Amino acid sequence: MEQEKNDVAPEKESETGMNRPDEPAIETAGGSAAEESGGGAAAGEDYMQKRTKRQSRKELLEHLHKKNAQLMALDKEAKDATQQLKIKEDRLLRLAAEFENYRRRTQREWELHQKRANADLIREILGGIDNFDRAFAALGATEEALQEGLKLIHAGLLDILKKAGVREMEAMGAKFDPQYHEAVGEMESADVEEGRVAEVVQKGYLLHDEVLRPARVMIAKKS
Repeated sequence: MEQEKNDVAPEKESETGMNRPDEPAIETAGGSAAEESGGGAAAGEDYMQKRTKRQSRKELLEHLHKKNAQLMALDKEAKDATQQLKIKEDRLLRLAAEFENYRRRTQREWELHQKRANADLIREILGGIDNFDRAFAALGATEEALQEGLKLIHAGLLDILKKAGVREMEAMGAKFDPQYHEAVGEMESADVEEGRVAEVVQKGYLLHDEVLRPARVMIAKKS
């Protein structure tokens, strides 16, 4: 009887639905869903990576287009600046040429003016020469007539110099000033204070208030 029970037991175990060792395992619904879920997650991750790459590529292209537009704008500004610089350079060259022409023209006009001014001065001096001729002609006359002729020559020459802007310095009795006076010595004087001009050896002249020739003078000292 015990043997029969043992023989029956395996059959019941088989009837309960337990697989035999040599039978393939049956996949359950839960295991299949887990595998499908894992595969979907991998596919989603791959899709997101591809989408991210496409987005990055799009952003890179937009960035490159923006930079290219900026470079084109800078290139246009550089060309405009170069053109403006060329215009200013041409204008500067024209101004330089005009100034050089003006300088040369002014120089020629000044030289011509100087020649005319010298000619006028020479003509005035020739009048003084004429007075000398008259004085020489009067040498045979009286001494008084000769003296009068020389005074006439002197006055005529001074008048010519005055018209040219020349005037005589007032040196006698003035305080010695090396800018206007040239000291040739010292002398005792009862009438002039020490350090002042006691005698004018040679007259000095000014041309338009500038020293043309300093006066050569003797300076007074204590006796």
